[in-house]
Parts: sequence; structure tokens; C-alpha cells
Amino acid sequence: VVSGGTVKEEEEEEELDMNKLQSVVHLMFERCYQDGHYGHALGVAFESMEKEKVAEILDRLLTSSTTGSEEKVVSTLKYALQSAQTLITSKNFRVEALTLVASTLEQLVHSKNGDYSLSNTKEAACTLVLCRQILGEAEAVGKMITLLIDATAKATDDEGEDTALLGLQLCFDIVDSGDEAFVTKVAQCLPKQVVVEGSSGETDANDTRSDITWAYFSNAHRVLTGGFTSELSLSFLYKNSNFDKLIMTNLKKALEERGMSRNSVLHNCAVTAHGYLTAGTTNDSFLRDNLDWMKKASNWAKFSATASMGVIHASHTTEAMTLLEPYLPPSAPADDPNAEHPTVSATGGYAEGGSLYALGLIHGSHAGSSTEKRLEASTFLRKHLRNSHANEVISHGAALGVGLTSFGSADLEVVGELKELLYTDSAVAGEAASYAMGMVLVGSGAGNASSSAGEELAELVAELRNYSRETHHEKIIRGIAMCLALVNYGQEENADATIEEMRGDRDPIIRYGAMYGLALAYCGTGSNKAIRILLHTAVSDVSDDVRMAAVIGLAFVLHKTPERVPDLVRLLLESFNPHVRYASCMAVGIAMAGTGDSDSVALLEPMLTDMTDYVRQGALLGTAMIYMQQSDTCNNRKIKIFREKLANLVGDKHQTTLTKMGAILSTGLLDAGGRNCVISLGSRNGFTKMTSAAGLVLWLQHWHWYPLMHMFSLAVTPTCTIGLNKDFKYPKKFEVQCNSKPSVFAYPKKLEEKKEEKKKRVETVALSTTAKSKARLARKKAKEDAESGGDSAESAMDVDKKEEEGESKKEEGKEEEKAEGMDIDGEGAKEDKPKKKREPEPTSFRISNPSRITKAQAEVCAFDLDQRYRPIRHAEKPYGVIMLTDSTPGEEEDLGAVKTPAAEEEADPPEPFEWTPPGHPDHPDTKVDEKESGKGEGDEKPAADSTAAN
Repeated sequence: VVSGGTVKEEEEEEELDMNKLQSVVHLMFERCYQDGHYGHALGVAFESMEKEKVAEILDRLLTSSTTGSEEKVVSTLKYALQSAQTLITSKNFRVEALTLVASTLEQLVHSKNGDYSLSNTKEAACTLVLCRQILGEAEAVGKMITLLIDATAKATDDEGEDTALLGLQLCFDIVDSGDEAFVTKVAQCLPKQVVVEGSSGETDANDTRSDITWAYFSNAHRVLTGGFTSELSLSFLYKNSNFDKLIMTNLKKALEERGMSRNSVLHNCAVTAHGYLTAGTTNDSFLRDNLDWMKKASNWAKFSATASMGVIHASHTTEAMTLLEPYLPPSAPADDPNAEHPTVSATGGYAEGGSLYALGLIHGSHAGSSTEKRLEASTFLRKHLRNSHANEVISHGAALGVGLTSFGSADLEVVGELKELLYTDSAVAGEAASYAMGMVLVGSGAGNASSSAGEELAELVAELRNYSRETHHEKIIRGIAMCLALVNYGQEENADATIEEMRGDRDPIIRYGAMYGLALAYCGTGSNKAIRILLHTAVSDVSDDVRMAAVIGLAFVLHKTPERVPDLVRLLLESFNPHVRYASCMAVGIAMAGTGDSDSVALLEPMLTDMTDYVRQGALLGTAMIYMQQSDTCNNRKIKIFREKLANLVGDKHQTTLTKMGAILSTGLLDAGGRNCVISLGSRNGFTKMTSAAGLVLWLQHWHWYPLMHMFSLAVTPTCTIGLNKDFKYPKKFEVQCNSKPSVFAYPKKLEEKKEEKKKRVETVALSTTAKSKARLARKKAKEDAESGGDSAESAMDVDKKEEEGESKKEEGKEEEKAEGMDIDGEGAKEDKPKKKREPEPTSFRISNPSRITKAQAEVCAFDLDQRYRPIRHAEKPYGVIMLTDSTPGEEEDLGAVKTPAAEEEADPPEPFEWTPPGHPDHPDTKVDEKESGKGEGDEKPAADSTAAN
């Protein structure tokens, strides 16, 4: 039997001849080539990870293209780009495949045979830039944008302008990805006009470019490093803010009624919630009107309250120093480099430390803020960082500020200064220094085997690991663990060795960092390997914190397919472990943020009444995230019930502090940024936003350290849609068509202040027995008077008459009521005015420029291509910044300029006039006096004549 079985196996092996199998597959590929189904062939090559086959397919695609088929070639290459991102799990092979796709697109863009129309060449250029950006090739992206802008001189007027506008549109898309280091590198690759002194504006080199071309390059630099995108967001949030001041007034009142304003945690949360409500709007009027209430904050609450100014004024870089001047710690004069820095006291400094943190938030909240302004702020903060080691509070604020202003720069000098602070072994300052190092080195992959970061950074990461084992401060260990997690952002399998080492550590805090490291390394990839590890850890680790981090990590890995998260954590919501239940609520909230998904809300609804207070907190926060930017009609108007529940929970004396904390913060999340911001981990082009991902992870650390609540400022994105012309002004006549009812995407209705009703005096009701007894007494008195004589008989009769009249009036009143009741169905109904019929709500409407368009709304919006202004890319959804072409450039335009809040508030200059000093003959007052004196003299003369006549 054994020998027989062996023969059979050998026969099967002979049957499976590899050459025959290869020929079958080869014939299948040939069939795909003949039928023109190159996408099918690419799918097989990607899944089998055959680099040579991918190169062969792309080569055949390019050679087989004919006139008229260029659109199909471009669409196939776009499909190849999307498939490479979704089908290929290995990062190394994905890079190889994308390099081949990029080289094919490069040939397409630079083809000289004229087979490709301008529209297809532009589409290929957009896909190429996207591909190079995924590969992280800043120089190639810079060259492509330069090529597009330089085309203004070579093509016809309209075509040249279109390609240049496309170059600017790509600059906006690159900034939207949130990778500041990549954006800076691209800007360095673009040509910059160098003006030679004393040459009346002539350029030193590149004289072949016209002034128009240089103007386009100047605008490109303004977008990438000049902070223009930040200005756009700030201007929009300021002018379109829908902040409801009554929400904060009611919240403050509810806290004061129960004496809860004495509770430092709830007071701090209320101030933080105000920061969320007005994030980026620069509207701090409520704080200015309630300074006494603000002053109740003390110690770290004071630090946090001052830092909330940074959230409110996020991106307002031009006025940052002026706003924070009253709170900033004293520093040496900027004019005198030799001046000594004032000595720092070892105690206090909460407002000063908070102001330094706020300065970092103002400059670091938006990825598109000005590089120059950010560098100035970083230099200022580093000066305080070096000189404030004696005070851990100021050091804490300075370190977080430096991390935010140097975000993603991987600057060795900055990291060295932060390391010095860490080695002071102060728990509070050391934790901030660790977080700051993570922000500076985010996404660098320093310390990994295949990292492109330098050896010095790799040594530094190794030092941090050793220090985490030596120190006894849990806060420092947690800071280092989170630093290592941020360093491995987007590294995928390159970070596996580091994460595996951290996962095997005995210290649960290091394992906690490993879970966030895994979430950030595979953020947005949907990697099955990462999900398997996170789910296994969520049910097996002995530490509650580690399990919590593992569940939350699922939301980051699956943020591009968010609908998978609720199904994945459905069973975990029923876990016996409250930490896992809390994390499940937060994971659903983060994944489904701003969707208003009814199934997700229903999933979290039972958690709102959970036995554990912090699980209720998580359910409130998660539900608030889902309901962000939803109208009052969302989820069958259940959102209004949720809003009422939040208001009631704050004033409920039976609820614990942690539940009330969740309700207060949820109030801020629900209407964040004047109802114009939403939590979003993805950019318009499908990239994971580095600033949002890192900001959200740091915000989640508020579980351990409340001041990190303000990192929410990095996680939110303004949902601003604005169309711009070539001069970066917005045409007011440009509109977007929305094929939906206006109420579906309208702002929620603002609260109305309850008017106090004057209390009316209630008349006492006389019982029938009381009336009878009074009448009896009156008759008795009348009888006694009759016996004594006089008019008493008449008075007795009067009493009887009054009783009869009273009874008759009551009967008449009843009859009238009955008659009125009868009239309702009879003639009375005819006399009433007819009610106005409710007009049916329109099924579509037009949105002006600029305006709020949410991601869900963008799906039902479309461009009207018959209007004067048209988008440079018609196929894209109307979301974010849109570059517009003008179909009738000669006509008069109605344009609006992007201004900062300070410029918006300035009054118009007065009309020209001539000033004359008092006493001057032409002065108005002098002329008036002369007229009056003239009148007086004229009046006196007739009087003299009359006396003479007499």
C-alpha cells in the first residue's frame, strides 16, 4: 500500500509539470493583451509579486497604444496605481511596482509623438505626481510641477494657463497630505527668482522665463511654504463660524448651579470644550466676558486654560506673539545677542508654560502654516527650553511647543536640546521632552534596519530605549514608548523588528507604546497581519492599558475602510473588561467620525448606560464624533435627543465626575471649529494625513495627562471648499450644484434663550360650602338688623338677589362655553383664517463660494460646467481648494480676497479731506462764529431805528 501510494504521488507530480503550467499562464496573459484587458493581467502580476511580469505588461500597454486609445492607457495606469496600493501587502514590492508605473507615466507625459491630447497628458501628469509622492520622491515631484508651470510659455494662452493652474492645484494637494518635511523638499526643488541688486528687477539667472511664469512660481512657493493654505483655513473659519455662545453660557450656568465650578476637573474640561467649539475661529469673546470664571483655574488647570488660547487662535501666526504677550515668560531682548536670559523661578510658571504650549499649537496645528513663521517661533521656544530647566512647568510647555513647531523636521539640533531636558530626570519635563522628540522624528523610521535616517538618529533612538529601562518614572517611560510609536509612523514591515521587541517587553507601558506603534506603522493600510496582532493582544494581554491601546489601534489601521470597524469591535463591546469596552467606543467614534451612521450610534447606545463611568465617557465621546457636522434631521432627529442628554448629564447630581467630563468634552467635539471642522485621518487624494494621525494619538493620551486634550487641534480638518483664480482670489459667482435637500446638510439650529415668564398671582378658589356658609351668615346678620329696625329688610333681599345673579352668571358662562365648542364644527370654523400651506423643500440647491461642504455632501455635489468659472479638474469631487479657469477673461469680475482676521476687522479709510487748524479762516467753526456775529449785528439795527421813530 505504501509503495502504491508513493507511485501515485509521483504520477501526480509528473502531471503537474511546471513548464505546462507556465505556458497556460503565459497564454492567459497573451489573451489579455489581445483583448486589451491589461488591468486583469496587472492584477495577477501584483498578487503573484512578479516584478518582471509587471514591467512586461506595462511595456506592452505603451507599445500597443494607438491614436484614440490614449484615454484607456491613462485609465489603466490609474488602475495600476490604485491596485498597487490595495492589493500589494509588502511595502518593498509595492515600491518596486510603483516605480515601474511611474516610469511608464513619465514616458507618457514626455512623449513627443503628439498622440496624446492635452487633457490626457494632464491626467497622466496628476497620476505621476501622486505616484511619486507615494514613493516619497520630492525631487521628481518638483520637476513635474516645474514642467507644468513652464508650459505657460510654450503652449497657447489658454492651454498654458490651464497647465500652470494644474501645477498650483497639485501644490495644494501635496500640502493637504500633511507631510511637512516632504512639502519643504518639493519647494526647494522649484526655481526661485533671484533679483540682482541695482538691476531694476532683472533676474540673475533663468532670464528665459517671463514675468507671468515667475508669478506662477511665486504662488507655488506661497502655497507650499508661505502659509497660504493656513491663511485660507483661518479666513474661512473666522468668517463662517457658526459658534453658538449660548451652549457655553448654559454649560457654565449648569456647573455653577450645583457648585461644580469648584471641581477643577470639570472646570478644566469646560475651558477645553470652549477651545474645541471655537478651534481656529479666533473667537475668544466668551473668555474675555467671563474672566472671573477663567481665573478659578489654578496650577495645572491654569496651564491648560492658557494653552487653550492656542487652539482658539490656531494658524493665526501673524498675531500670535501679540495675543500671548501678557502670559509669556520674560526673555532677553532680541536686539542684544549678548544679553543674559532672566533667571527662572523654580516654582509657579503655570500661565507662562501654558503660553509657550499655546504658541506651539498656533504654529503647528496646520500643516500648511508659514515655514518662516514656524522657524521664528521654534527659535523663540528653544531659547526658553534651554534656559528653563529649573522650572519643570515652563520646561514642559516649551518642550511641547518646540515639538509642534519642528513637527516632522528630524532636526538633530532640536532633538539634542530635548534630550538634555529628558536627562534632567524630571518626570513632568521628561515626559514632554519624549513626546516632543516623537513629533520631531515622526515618520523618520530612525533605528530601523532599512531606515534612510542617519546613524546619529539611530543611535539616539537606541539611547532612548536604554533610558526607558533605567528610569523609574512611569511618565518618562510612557513618553519614550509614544516617541518610538511616532518614529515608526508609516513604516509598515520596516518597523516589525522594533515593534516585536517592544511587544515582548516585560514593562506594560512599553507594550502599550508597541500597540500605538503598530497602529501608526500600518495606518490606513488595512493590513491583516496588523489587525490579527491587535485583536490577539486585545483579548490576551494582562495589562488593561495595553488591551485598550490595541482596540483603539484598529481604527487607525482601518481608517480607509471605516465601515469594517463597528463589525470588528461588536463582540468587544460586550467584553467583561471595562477598558476594552471604553476602547471599542472610541474606536467606532474615530473610524466613523462625521458620518452620522445610525448603525454605529445604535451600537454605542447601550454603552451610554454602562455600569462603569469611564465607559459611559467613551460612549459619549464616540457618539459625539459620529455626529460631528450633522444637521438636526440626522438619524431621524435622534441627534437632538443626544444634545439634550449631554446638557442634562452636566447638571445631574447623580452622575460621577468622569461621566460629566465625557458630556462636557462631547459638547465641544459635536460643534468643533464653529461647526466647520471634523476629525479626518485621510486627505482628498487618499493619503493618510501625518499631522492628523499623530495629533489624534497624542490627544488619546489625555487618559493619562489632561493638558494633551489640546492636541485635538492637530486632528481636526476644516471642511472648507473654495474656488480660486490664478491670482488666488475667489470669484463670488462660482457655484456648486448640490443634489440634495438643504436641510440634510444645514447647520444645526442655534439655541434660543428662554425668556423668564412673569409669575401671575393665582386667585384663590372659593369652595361651594364656603360660599353657602358666607351667604348664611349674611342672611343671619340681615335678620338681626331687621329686628333692630331700619333698612335691614331691604339688605336681606339684596343678598338673596346677589346670590341669584351669581348663579345665573355661572349658567350663562357654561352655555357660552358650550356654544363656542359647537362653533368649532359649525360656522365658527369658517370664520377662522386659512392656514398657510407648507411649501415643499427643494430637492437641490446651489452652494456659494466659499462654503462648507462635508465629505458626505461632496458625494452628492457636482460642478456646473456651463458657468463662467470651471474647475481645472472636472472629474474630481468639489472638496477642498479648487483652481478655476475663466471662460470669459475679458469681462468684469466680482472677486473676494483672502484676508486674515486682523485685516477683516480694520475699518475702511476715510474719504480724502483737507485739515485746517482751529482759528484758521477756512476752519468750519470760525465760519459759523462769523455768521452768528453777522446775524447779531443785523438784528440790532432795526431796533435802533424803531426807537428813533418813537
